Amino acid sequence: MRVEYVCKYCHHLIGELDQPNWSYADVERYCGLGNLTPLERMESISYEDSGALRLRTVCDYCKRALETHPEVLVEGKLLQ
Repeated sequence: MRVEYVCKYCHHLIGELDQPNWSYADVERYCGLGNLTPLERMESISYEDSGALRLRTVCDYCKRALETHPEVLVEGKLLQ
């Protein structure tokens, strides 16, 4: 299974795993998805047309921007 990590704010591809023998259960186990609440799962996980599992997270750049200027976050989106 292919797993893509994408920033939920800037949509930049942060990283990816390509494990052809993995099932969804393996992704849950090794990527820590079992620790997410049902709401977090709904907001963070999606399947792409390519068959990849996309996990939305926050990149270092957006994290620093939010820490130093939290006012740039308006209604859940970074002002760009």
